[in-house]
Amino acid sequence: MIVSRLTAALLFGSVLVGPAHAGTSLVIDAASGAVLSAENAGQPWHPASTTKMMTAYLALKAVREGRLGLGTAIPASKLAASQPRVKVYIKAGQEVTLDNALRIMMVKSANDIAYVIAEGVGGDVGRFVAMMNAEAARLGMRDSHFVNPNGWHHPDQQTSARDLAILAMALMREFPDYADYWNTPAVQLGKQVLNNTNGLVGRYPGVGGMKTGYVCASGFNVVATANRGGRTLIAVVLGALSGAERTVKAAQLLDDGFGKWGGTGYTVASLPSQGGRAQSICDDVRRKGGGIALADDADSSGPVAAQASGNAEDGGRFATVSAPVFANTSSVLTRLPSGKISLGPRAEAIPVPVAFGRTAASANAPLAANVTGGGDSRVARGAAPVIAPSAPVAAGLFGAQGSGLFADRGRTPSSNGAIPGATTAFAPSDPEVAQSSGAGGPLRLQGAVRTGAAAPASLRGGAAAGIKPLPRPPAKPLLVKPSAKATPTTAASKPAQGKPAQAAAKPQPVKPAAKPKAKTKPNDDA
Repeated sequence: MIVSRLTAALLFGSVLVGPAHAGTSLVIDAASGAVLSAENAGQPWHPASTTKMMTAYLALKAVREGRLGLGTAIPASKLAASQPRVKVYIKAGQEVTLDNALRIMMVKSANDIAYVIAEGVGGDVGRFVAMMNAEAARLGMRDSHFVNPNGWHHPDQQTSARDLAILAMALMREFPDYADYWNTPAVQLGKQVLNNTNGLVGRYPGVGGMKTGYVCASGFNVVATANRGGRTLIAVVLGALSGAERTVKAAQLLDDGFGKWGGTGYTVASLPSQGGRAQSICDDVRRKGGGIALADDADSSGPVAAQASGNAEDGGRFATVSAPVFANTSSVLTRLPSGKISLGPRAEAIPVPVAFGRTAASANAPLAANVTGGGDSRVARGAAPVIAPSAPVAAGLFGAQGSGLFADRGRTPSSNGAIPGATTAFAPSDPEVAQSSGAGGPLRLQGAVRTGAAAPASLRGGAAAGIKPLPRPPAKPLLVKPSAKATPTTAASKPAQGKPAQAAAKPQPVKPAAKPKAKTKPNDDA
């Protein structure tokens, strides 16, 4: 009984004795949801770019339901192109496939691409944000409220370590074939190589990636997964004062978690919420973190080092892990003479090429939801659908390599980025009873289309032939001056209302028989 009370105090009471804005952390077993360690796990926190995990979740759900394809070419709007950095500077009107967009967003944490995905899935950002909040409620993310799809700071946008762990579990369990979106070490866009913002990728053995986030109000956040000895763990760190601190802290927590087999007696779903609103820690970040960070996109390839958690130098923001970080022989953490804990340099990685524009798969992919139009675009959209509305996508979509709808991708479940299918963390998903993804009900197959004018450039290849040009109004008839000297040029340059009186006033006196004919024809046309 005493032990359980101490455990509960460590889980939920540290916010009462720690600093005013103590950090929050959580480690869980991904297969069972068992909590291995927790610190203020239900405390509201600003999510920053960890928001993009929900954006990716909704995009992959749209693919599973047949409303979108990985080859779907999504046009960027002016709103998307105007998002602040971190960004890849896509221009309004440029297209990017959902496949490339997801990879860029999860590796580089590009704010503009997150908006492109939101508009491609939901039609507009407002509808997509409603989908985000509905999905959060369905998953049991009680502390979360979303305002935008990229995590740019808004005082009303918040989450918790508990909620982010639940979202990570959902991604890993429901989309095991797509773990490469969040564990790719680097992508190459043109001549530029963009490294993963997650400092554990390429440094921590068995890392499964996931997502980082930074705004001044939140500090440095990370959701990280790793696999060791057949176990997959999820670690969440929110409120670190630097990118190095969040990386080292997450590595410490994972090392500690892999050294434990018994949990706290709680599951992630049973952790209580602390309520309230997320508070800004921007003053702490500027004062103790140096205040030099502009965005969540800077990480060197060399070692990263930070003070040990819970010591006086970092203000005691995080509790000290219960076991010595070096007791685990598989740990890659080392202690420097200065007392800092270091994580080694990144392994060299071959970047995955990405690009703007369409691919061969775009020709047969469903249209993005923000490709708008009336009847003509509906004809074009239905001309060569990948999935008929009467044929729901249930079996074969995420099949073994060489089978299924996306067999050309050759995807198989990742050993370090997916949860085994037999996990007890979630009840089996039933598409017949699943709640709606949006406030206004489920989106239609082939995309939710807003009213507007379709442009051939915004449609998939070959679809422009299905768009009929609008009929032009008939041209006004022209009056031809009844003169033998009139030429086609002068007749065309003088409309009927030019000088009708003059035309009638100058008949040819030498040809009286032609006089009625010259007067009658212009009057009939007028």
